[in-house]
Amino acid sequence: MTLLLLLLILAVISAVVVNALHLEHFDQATASWFLGDLSRVFHAGIAPGDPLIYRKPKVSSRPGPRARNIRPSENGYCYEVDKFWTVADVLEDGRLRAVTRTGKEVCLSPEDERLRKAKLVERLRYRRRFPAV
Repeated sequence: MTLLLLLLILAVISAVVVNALHLEHFDQATASWFLGDLSRVFHAGIAPGDPLIYRKPKVSSRPGPRARNIRPSENGYCYEVDKFWTVADVLEDGRLRAVTRTGKEVCLSPEDERLRKAKLVERLRYRRRFPAV
């Protein structure tokens, strides 16, 4: 069943690509529509309860021990910190509603490059950091 679904998705994507390449005017609206559909296909695996890792950019004079990609800036240091969130809901427009460790709710776009699903090793290693939904 999964294999049939995968083949169907690949056939639809290839048909869309061929159709888009044969258009006389491949304008910005067509490109954004096409890329939006591709993004929804590739992020379709995200479901409520999935653990997410969001790499949040920060600025401070003293980065903490979990800071990554530390760079000097005018106001001290620019760096990134991993935030451990859990998907609460996938909204109709494709955005994700996630719950933070402190119980706050945030809405995220699945296309955000700082957002990713936690890998199996990260799920096990940081299991206490992901909030329960």
